[in-house]
Amino acid sequence: MDHTRGARAIAETTTAALTARAVALTGSIAAGTDHPDSDIDLIAVADAPGETEIRSVEGRMVTIEWKTIDEVEAAFTRPWEAGAAVPGWRTAHLLSDPEGLLARVKASAETWNWHGIAAEADRWAADGIVGLAEEVHKVCGMLGRGNPRAAAANRAILALQLPGILAAADRILYRTENDLWDLVCEAEGEAWASAWDTATGTVRADPAEACRAGLRLYLIAAGRLDHVFTQAQRPVVETACRLAQRRR
Repeated sequence: MDHTRGARAIAETTTAALTARAVALTGSIAAGTDHPDSDIDLIAVADAPGETEIRSVEGRMVTIEWKTIDEVEAAFTRPWEAGAAVPGWRTAHLLSDPEGLLARVKASAETWNWHGIAAEADRWAADGIVGLAEEVHKVCGMLGRGNPRAAAANRAILALQLPGILAAADRILYRTENDLWDLVCEAEGEAWASAWDTATGTVRADPAEACRAGLRLYLIAAGRLDHVFTQAQRPVVETACRLAQRRR
């Protein structure tokens, strides 16, 4: 498609002007799933970590993430990054790689699987459910006080953060967040998909019902991770679940 070819040309021109050990085009443009307004994602390898740059080039947004090669490879060991990093590197286009650094990363991505970090993925997901218990308390409290905006803000946090947690628990790989939402809905089933659509406004609902849907998402996710909660975590989650059940 013309917009894909144009974006890749911008990526190559931008790469030529960078002082980097290696540069890769990632994201939807590399995968060929982009649309005319997709941003252009570049990962630039340097000797020291740097700030992410956001530029406008020929009317297109270009995001350049400066990372060391160690940071790039570490993503495969982190449950909160691996789900997106692995498929991202599988489809990445290497624009500059004189030392073969990113070719090594792509090769690792091709053979990667969740087995090596499965236990860590479950622990991280359980920690995430515990951390979001506070949002359940806030949603319930704000509904009780008649503060729909505050309740909606915390419901949105639940709806947007729980899918990433479940992606690790369900061992889901996704190229971008654009894929994440549908993949988690497919993995978790109709109850989750219905609640997520309501909580996010995909289907029309009044504010209180949308908040109750957000609470249902928490209950589903907590049930999914029930087998990995520690003795210290379980009372926190159970209390949040009781509150959610009352409002549900």
